[in-house]
Amino acid sequence: MINKILVPIDGSEISMRAMNFAIELGRSFNSELIVLNVDIPYDLSRIKPVVKDKDGKVVESAQLTPLEIAEREAKKSGYERISFKKYVDIDPAEKICEVAEKIDADLIVMGNRGMGVLAGFFLGSVSTKVSQSAHCPVTIVK
Repeated sequence: MINKILVPIDGSEISMRAMNFAIELGRSFNSELIVLNVDIPYDLSRIKPVVKDKDGKVVESAQLTPLEIAEREAKKSGYERISFKKYVDIDPAEKICEVAEKIDADLIVMGNRGMGVLAGFFLGSVSTKVSQSAHCPVTIVK
């Protein structure tokens, strides 16, 4: 039984896909979803994400945070067993694993890439670190 699903997001399209996957999975098990955003305090790439429609056209140059984007997306799904949390930490992977253990998550669902190839090269893949360190299963969405 999957009672709690932790969904780390960063506002990227792939993290929203992971959240939507978790919502559909959550429906099957009536799971509680906890959507988590870990903000890096010294991150120089604080450019707000661009929101696009299904055709790829820019709808708005979003002044929305990753959690606001996730809340908007989740609201469309109608799924109600969902909460949103934000943390600030220098190591997102470590914080994700810590939160997963603290809330006793049964599963972590996350995107395979969010921050881009260059940052991923220097910082290492968060999804890889989480999959190696988490106390529970991790599903990585592409």
